[in-house]
Amino acid sequence: MTTKWTGSIVGAIVVLAIGVLLWLPVEQSSERPVPVVDNPTTVPELSAADTASGPRLLPPGDEYPKSNVSIEAYFARFGGVAAVDLKTKKIREDVAARIREEMVGTQVTWNGYVDRIADTSSGAVTLVLAKKDGAAGLDTALIRFPAALHDQLHGYEKGDHVRVVAIFDDIMTVFPLLRGKSVEWISEG
Repeated sequence: MTTKWTGSIVGAIVVLAIGVLLWLPVEQSSERPVPVVDNPTTVPELSAADTASGPRLLPPGDEYPKSNVSIEAYFARFGGVAAVDLKTKKIREDVAARIREEMVGTQVTWNGYVDRIADTSSGAVTLVLAKKDGAAGLDTALIRFPAALHDQLHGYEKGDHVRVVAIFDDIMTVFPLLRGKSVEWISEG
């Protein structure tokens, strides 16, 4: 009974957090918008020495170190109920610190399934990407795309299999927040 009740609470928290995030206004920034990239620039790979020597310094411009961590590997390593503090409804601080150290500022290429697409007040578009087709839960990433990709993103249906190239910006509560660079359709849902 306790497991079912706890699972229901976690599920409700996840749904509430996604809903709130999709309706929050986008932070206004003086940074230039992320350009639509048809041919991504070559990005240097991370070596073991790069990740072991402390905080990572990002290269200048639009180049980011690549992370070879798939969406499945990310959630296997950092996600799940064990990483969540049920009192604060956030990822435990030690897990959040590891995510920020290892993932923030890297470019990821994640294959996943469209859960939903929502417009933001600034004109940007948020894609909720799930690691598997079906009900979204803690295995969901929130990816913001520039308004220039509005029509392309709204052409996708729930359950469509897509490949996203994005910059891992941060985590919010339990969800990775990414800045989308490109998205391509793999197959219908």
